[in-house]
Amino acid sequence: MKISRVALAVPAVLLVAACGASGSDTMTPASAPDAAPADTQRGSGAADAPETANLFDTAGAKDADAIVAQTKAIISKGQISLHAKDVDKARFDLRKLLDGLDGTIANEESTADDDGDTERIRLELRVPSARFDEAMDSLTELGTLVDRKRTSEDVTTQVIDNNARVRSQKLSLERIRALLAQAKTLNQVISIEEQLSQRQAELDSLEQQQKYLADQTSLATIGLYLSRPDDEAAGDDEDDTFLSGLKNGWEHLGSATSAVLTGLGTVLPFAAVLALVVLVGRALSGRWTRARGRSAA
Repeated sequence: MKISRVALAVPAVLLVAACGASGSDTMTPASAPDAAPADTQRGSGAADAPETANLFDTAGAKDADAIVAQTKAIISKGQISLHAKDVDKARFDLRKLLDGLDGTIANEESTADDDGDTERIRLELRVPSARFDEAMDSLTELGTLVDRKRTSEDVTTQVIDNNARVRSQKLSLERIRALLAQAKTLNQVISIEEQLSQRQAELDSLEQQQKYLADQTSLATIGLYLSRPDDEAAGDDEDDTFLSGLKNGWEHLGSATSAVLTGLGTVLPFAAVLALVVLVGRALSGRWTRARGRSAA
């Protein structure tokens, strides 16, 4: 029985030793932060930079693996061209339509005729992406449809990748700041600050992309072109031919009269001076003639 107890005790001892060795290996990474300052002190700034970059790249890869699935991100765009007899009324109806769709007018360009009535108008509309189809159908009711186009771009993968890179970059910045707080030499500070500036610039660029994608996927863009029918415009031109000619004649007559009056106003001062000179000359000439006649007598 003693022999069997000893035999049983040997595997138990071996098992405890194995656990202890495993525990020592597991604790090694946990003790790494305590050794980091010493390692940092021994290295120069140039040598520390690659190790720092590798550390954060590894952290970014682990963060990217934790991405969760999300709904599809779609960028929707449309173009609609309409004819409307009264473009101003169509624009007024458009305002009411956008209020019901929670949409807005981002840009607007218009052209008016001589009477001040709008001939054509070009607008850039933004509506919630969830109501893009409804908006495209409702807008065609503002006039006679001439042309309609629509495109959709799936950017789900781009959005997920961008979000992951933003999170990874933020983690990198946090760890770089932690290393900066532990820096002991000037070279270490300079090297870490270079890494910090570079990562911050990359984060700013990623966040700008993130904002752009969020805007484009949450709001659809629709270009709307409203104009009067060509045949109506041609009819108006034919009806107004005589009136237009009469109007142009009056305008030319007014211009000619104005030019004549301007010329007279310019010449009149010179004419007055010239008349005065002539009168003085005649008076002097008369005196000279009479004086000469007396001397001859």
